[in-house]
Amino acid sequence: MDIYPAATYKGYDLYPLVYKHAVTRVWPEPRPDRSFDAAVVICAEGESPEGGQARTFRLEAAPWDNVGGARRGALRYAEAIINGTVPGVSVVSPGLAMAR
Repeated sequence: MDIYPAATYKGYDLYPLVYKHAVTRVWPEPRPDRSFDAAVVICAEGESPEGGQARTFRLEAAPWDNVGGARRGALRYAEAIINGTVPGVSVVSPGLAMAR
């Protein structure tokens, strides 16, 4: 994970995580050799993304064709979570002290 956040939004640091999509093997194989999944770590601004002040959210979207698109998608998803527009998902949880 990067040392510095990719973005800061409304008092939260955002760290997009992009990783190679795990392809289910079938025959005949379509060979999607370059597809990526994404997640995002959200923590209070200035806090360590590896500490108890951070939460990780995995995007359930279809795989992206490139790393840049996956990073942008992760950042947009984080902003939607912070804005409260993702049903059932919140940056605030009982064990997380992110006072806003």
